[in-house]
Amino acid sequence: MLSCFSAQFLIVSHRILLARFCHCAAKSRNSNHVTNNATPLSSRRSIIVNITRAIATTTAMDKTLTDNSFNRARIKQASSSLTLSEKAACPPNKSAKLDKNYNGVNMVQSNHHVFSSTLNPLRTVSSSSTTERAYSTMLSSSFSSHPSNNTPNDNAAGTTALSTTIRQQSNDSKNNSSMDDEYGAMESSGKIYTHPSPYHLESFGMFGHYTTTKRTSTAASSSPSSPPKLPRGVLNPAFINYNTYGSLNAARDNVIVICHALTGNASLEAWWGELLGSGKAFDTDQYFIVCCNILGSCYGSCGPSSLRPGFDEAGNWTKDDGSGDSSSFLNGTIPRNKSNRPIYGIDFPDVSVRDTVRLQLLLLRNELKINSIKCVIGGSFGGMQVMEYCVMAGATRPVVVENMGIMSGGDGGMGGLNNGLLEGDMMMRKNDAGRVPYGIGEFVSKRNGRIEPFVRSAVPIACGAAHTAWQIAISETQRQAIYADPKWNNGRIDPHDPPNSGLSVARQIGMVSYRTPLGYQKKFGRSLTDESGPSYGRHAPWQVKSYLEYQGRKFLDRFDPVTYVKLTEQMDSHDISRGRGSMEQVLSHVEIPVCVLGIDSDVLYPLHEQEELASLMPNADLKIIHSDAGHDGFLLEQDQVAAHIKSFLYSHD
Repeated sequence: MLSCFSAQFLIVSHRILLARFCHCAAKSRNSNHVTNNATPLSSRRSIIVNITRAIATTTAMDKTLTDNSFNRARIKQASSSLTLSEKAACPPNKSAKLDKNYNGVNMVQSNHHVFSSTLNPLRTVSSSSTTERAYSTMLSSSFSSHPSNNTPNDNAAGTTALSTTIRQQSNDSKNNSSMDDEYGAMESSGKIYTHPSPYHLESFGMFGHYTTTKRTSTAASSSPSSPPKLPRGVLNPAFINYNTYGSLNAARDNVIVICHALTGNASLEAWWGELLGSGKAFDTDQYFIVCCNILGSCYGSCGPSSLRPGFDEAGNWTKDDGSGDSSSFLNGTIPRNKSNRPIYGIDFPDVSVRDTVRLQLLLLRNELKINSIKCVIGGSFGGMQVMEYCVMAGATRPVVVENMGIMSGGDGGMGGLNNGLLEGDMMMRKNDAGRVPYGIGEFVSKRNGRIEPFVRSAVPIACGAAHTAWQIAISETQRQAIYADPKWNNGRIDPHDPPNSGLSVARQIGMVSYRTPLGYQKKFGRSLTDESGPSYGRHAPWQVKSYLEYQGRKFLDRFDPVTYVKLTEQMDSHDISRGRGSMEQVLSHVEIPVCVLGIDSDVLYPLHEQEELASLMPNADLKIIHSDAGHDGFLLEQDQVAAHIKSFLYSHD
């Protein structure tokens, strides 16, 4: 391994080389020689390749020095976790920052152009540093169009066309990429866990009569009097998509679980990629990392777009005798996808955050055979899942059921805790340990006379203990935007003509709530996309309007209206105290180490909510992310998030 002195020497050497390249480029650009203007495109590309290599080496060495410095400091200060925590929470102020455009392609911004990763395959940092400004200047001079008096040739034509393309990208970027995007390319790849039996949701047996799937047909009737009913509070099959990274150790306890937000997926690299990898916060050399999709999502898990049970491969209703019924009555009432296959659609059952987390816990314990989870981490909707992990699998004083009554695992002061869950059928659903499904400490175990939590620590980010009226109201305005689209049709949408206008507006509302007034003002102000257009009125080309419309259109490629409605309703279900007692009582049972992260500019989940969480859990600390980005700071301020997580994981087993 290079010594610190050797690495620094090489970095200085590369930067000197880079400066010489840029000096030569500037000299060539200012020269009046025709031969310089006619420099072949291949030569210009070779210059760029050399500069790119220099930057790649310099950036890699900078990162190596930074990581090594952190490791040396960690070893030196291992005896003082508090000092380490404070230092890790305040990393050196880096002017360089990753900039992304909105379709997940990395961008390098200069004063002249924006160049996509097709020209620059590196994950580069902002051009605020001297090196990056020189690189951007070199690119703009290399790809500038030739003067009109040049003799046309293939190279010149190619360069001119390339320059025109880049200028167009620059204009698009000015209009659409003034704010970093929180997600990269989104897809549904991963593994599938299917629950081996019908999965009883939290609502099972609690809301009215439980109805089994009804099969009604007679010889005298060619079609049923009503469509086949779905069982209330049951999913069969119930399945979720998930991905794993790293290797599981022999003790099967080096596990970190990552929970994603509202429109995320199980592909961790698509939205927290800067935290994933060797030596990073989610260190794949040290940990076995599991990222699960949300139940009800459209990214590979059971949800509104999933095939509806009770129908055959041809899309016909399967009768009790095994025959099929393809009546027009069913075709008109049962939601179908573009392939005309019956799906859940708007009939997908109401799912709670607890339903999602409990299915994930069953995957971890029963399918992956995990013995213990080191830490659960997530932000926003992911943070809500983390809190349910804490209650169901991290409570060191679980509540158990004995002799049809309630016994507290601790001070006996829980009063009517779990009464809401112990009525009727729920009383019959206690597990072998006497614990109630969805109850406090359902997944903890007792070994050698000690209570051992399944989850040993947690990092909830930018969330509270329950979804408040403020947050429900913002979710409802988004749903109302979808409902107002005439194509919504009470949820019975045409898969070939969905209510995209409503979904686009809903996403735009969300994008406003995720940021801050200061952030919007700094990025857009009152700027126009076209200065020749009207400066106010209906046709005023505001940059902020262009940004929101772009985000709305982009969202249509990766989400559907019914799923969005159902997931926002699931998010509104978040309340760790429902049926369990008061918030104070429930959180007092969570004695595992918890690092609560809040964002000082978050207007959607204000900082006081994280302060409340930290104050009510016996072994919790609050750390603050400083950002102008608002709620999305948990995705965009990855350096700060990573520093807090690395410090916490090192300081706690």
